[in-house]
Amino acid sequence: MIGVKKYPKVSNDRLVNLFNKVVSKSRVLLTAKSRKFRDKQRENPNPRLEKAKAIMAAKFRAEKAKKKYY
Repeated sequence: MIGVKKYPKVSNDRLVNLFNKVVSKSRVLLTAKSRKFRDKQRENPNPRLEKAKAIMAAKFRAEKAKKKYY
């Protein structure tokens, strides 16, 4: 039989602390990735998306103007 190394029981709060550390690290990494992606998007925007955004903005402005004057 293979010898199994026995560890003393890890307390629950210690496990929670470890878990929180891991989660916060992954959250930091995710936000950094999303920020990097967003910056990349700003550098070379997709013309099709830009056009769609412009059309929606124009529609929104037109609606707003209609409501204001009529």
